[in-house]
Amino acid sequence: MSSENNILWGNIIKAHGVKGEVLVQVFSDDLTDYETLESVFVEIKQKQIPFFLTSFNFATQKRCILSFEDITTVEQAKPLVGADIYIPISQMAEADESRVSYQALMGFDVIDSIQGKLGVISNFFQKTGQDLLMMDYKDAEILIPVTEEIVHSVDVKTKQVLTTLPDGLIEIYLNEDVSESDED
Repeated sequence: MSSENNILWGNIIKAHGVKGEVLVQVFSDDLTDYETLESVFVEIKQKQIPFFLTSFNFATQKRCILSFEDITTVEQAKPLVGADIYIPISQMAEADESRVSYQALMGFDVIDSIQGKLGVISNFFQKTGQDLLMMDYKDAEILIPVTEEIVHSVDVKTKQVLTTLPDGLIEIYLNEDVSESDED
């Protein structure tokens, strides 16, 4: 399965116990939809490597403890700490499709209702008062406010964020500083 068919699901926080288990922070509100997962993809050196699960246990509402088939010691588990975990989009719970976390949107295409395909989500910022998505567009980083008026929906299957960007938003990031050009 190619990596573009996968979606960011969680992150390995730490090794857990002495038998090679890992504690995972999951970007989902309901882990019960995932307790039957048979495998996940762990990102190692920018490649998604399949790992088969031998156990899935709940730690908290948003954390689980996973055991992998070929990882049986804490020494084998420690190098995985900090790695992102992906699952196939086809295995994503329906409940999560409507509330995909910002982390999971990285790599999604931004499709504007007026301008069409614009760029790719490269980062996110959760701030008090205003969440922002960062889009790479023509060698510039464009910040998109996450509001109902601007970000209409997310299509997980096609990896698209559907938007209607305000007039002039992109131009703000593409224009050079006007005061510098006036001084020349």
